[in-house]
Amino acid sequence: MLHQDGAPGGLQVHRDGGWQDAPLVPGTFVVHLGDLMSRWTNDRWVSTLHRVQVPVRERWGVPRLSIPYFHQPNDDAVIEAIPTCVDVDNPPRYAPITSGENLTYKTESTFAG
Repeated sequence: MLHQDGAPGGLQVHRDGGWQDAPLVPGTFVVHLGDLMSRWTNDRWVSTLHRVQVPVRERWGVPRLSIPYFHQPNDDAVIEAIPTCVDVDNPPRYAPITSGENLTYKTESTFAG
């Protein structure tokens, strides 16, 4: 969750095959959802690949405060599509998985090769 007031910019999201600047909208928050939220909402809300670039030279003197916080459910918590995100036209896209299994898979796939 990022509060944008006074931010020097540089936040980009990967969409449509390339990197795009996230618009600076004063008084708003940008919320980055993790992959588990995509599974829970059956891709109604999706995780977005993002990065922060060095801001343009004119914004170098603007301070930035970043405090990342990551939350992981209990290892044995079953992650499956929320019933209100599933219907006849939108069947479940992911098999149920525990939070611990998902984290192990993500860690192994990140560091494999």
